Amino acid sequence: MAELRTALEKAGFKNVRTYIQSGNVFFDAVPQDPLILAKKVEQVLEHDFKLPVGVAVFSRSMWQAVIAHAPKSWGADSNWKHNLIILLQPCTTAEVIEAVGALKPDIETMAPGEGVLYQSLLWEKFGRTTGGKLASNSIYKRMTIRSYSTATKLLDLFD
Repeated sequence: MAELRTALEKAGFKNVRTYIQSGNVFFDAVPQDPLILAKKVEQVLEHDFKLPVGVAVFSRSMWQAVIAHAPKSWGADSNWKHNLIILLQPCTTAEVIEAVGALKPDIETMAPGEGVLYQSLLWEKFGRTTGGKLASNSIYKRMTIRSYSTATKLLDLFD
């Protein structure tokens, strides 16, 4: 993560900070389109680390909205695993929902948000959920996933 911070600073990003070994990076930037910033970070990852990976960029206000607009049940029950599925452009929520297929509503839910999906899976029956098999689906390469605790912790870290 230290090397990532250095590479982003050399690329012109200011006040670069990382959060654990999670791939979450905070930085100050002149306000501009998040897609432009994402492309710039992707270029750094490709050039400096030979990693051709997609990146999603959220401003503090955008992330606040993501957390504020979550369904009330998301994160509310510890018997469920709660994830935030972050879409990498140009992926859409409709594409992910279609790729995942029919959910089993008694053991899993998925609700669309702005560039994200809020996913909840019953721990006890995780292996039987459709969403629990997401990593084996080709659409998985077009997203990144954060747990409820990480997603909400990131909001605190913007400060």
